Amino acid sequence: MKVVIYFRQAGGTVAGTYPLLTHWTEDEDEQPVPLFSQFDTDAMADAAPEILVQLQSANRWLKEKRGVVVASFTEMENGSGRRPSYGAARKAAGRERAAVLIATTKALAGQRFAPISQDGLEIVRLEDPDEADRESWARSRNVVVYFRALAGPEEAQALLEKQRREIVKMLRSANVLAEFVETEPLLSAERPQLQRALALCREKKARLFIGTTDAIGDGEAFLPDFTDVPYEVAYRKAYEWPDTIPLDHCPFPIALYFGKQWTHGYVPLYLANATGGDLLDVTISGIGTTVMDGDHVETTPSRKEIDSIPSGTGRLVEAYDVYFDGDFLVIYTVEARSSDGTRYSGRAATKGIPGNRWLRIDHWKPISA
Repeated sequence: MKVVIYFRQAGGTVAGTYPLLTHWTEDEDEQPVPLFSQFDTDAMADAAPEILVQLQSANRWLKEKRGVVVASFTEMENGSGRRPSYGAARKAAGRERAAVLIATTKALAGQRFAPISQDGLEIVRLEDPDEADRESWARSRNVVVYFRALAGPEEAQALLEKQRREIVKMLRSANVLAEFVETEPLLSAERPQLQRALALCREKKARLFIGTTDAIGDGEAFLPDFTDVPYEVAYRKAYEWPDTIPLDHCPFPIALYFGKQWTHGYVPLYLANATGGDLLDVTISGIGTTVMDGDHVETTPSRKEIDSIPSGTGRLVEAYDVYFDGDFLVIYTVEARSSDGTRYSGRAATKGIPGNRWLRIDHWKPISA
């Protein structure tokens, strides 16, 4: 397989050429043919560290895929977004009928690079190992939970319960390693329970779920100042969307509506009733499914009970996590009773937010006795 390799660098001096070694074999006529190429990294001790990482990644790919390098180009990223060397790499690949191997797509000089295949060219993208590790960590199923509580028993219990309810919505298929509770007001600026939680996250490559960052009691809001541990916040006052909304327009008799109030990656999800009659004793359940690393994964089933939804209104179901839920095919099942006592049910499925924000509940019909 012939490849043109495209490297990217921020700062420093771009090397004119990179020493290249070619491993050979023989074809059926016993003629020598190139088997795969390797960059001689031992001869490039003075190269920029980011280039060495890319060369090593390219070498692994070349050996595994039996790639033969016909040309290489290096872009000096300056934040402008212009990439003349990439244009040259594409032209060379077209001329040689080769694939373009992108050595890294990570952000350099504030610019990420997300190339797409065009003009019939095959584009292969390699990820920086550290970047891939960070992304894997950010999607870890292992989580550590950090709650904040008040010293007063009644206030502390109410605040903890509110945080726990929101944390449960986030857990889905997560594996909770430990919980830590920080009691405020703090005796000093240190947060010993937070430090214990962060240490465990770093050791186990787990995500940190924070109960709330709001100001509690007479204290100030908690502003996380760490950047190496991926974290999510379960409860903020900004999440307190209205429980009931009027429907100016609903294109379906029964539908889910994904609200526009974007809050830290969450939007409100409402169950809308435009049947012309009230819905009573409503239950809505959901479960997500996807494939991760070759394994079939399901989220923890969710369930919400609603006493009634008057016609022409929508009731809040949950906070929809755009980044997490959007990776799953989520199947919703709705059951409700009409005013004449007939029970109905229907289902809907989506992966991500629909373009018009409305998701129809299909097959809405009476449940057979």
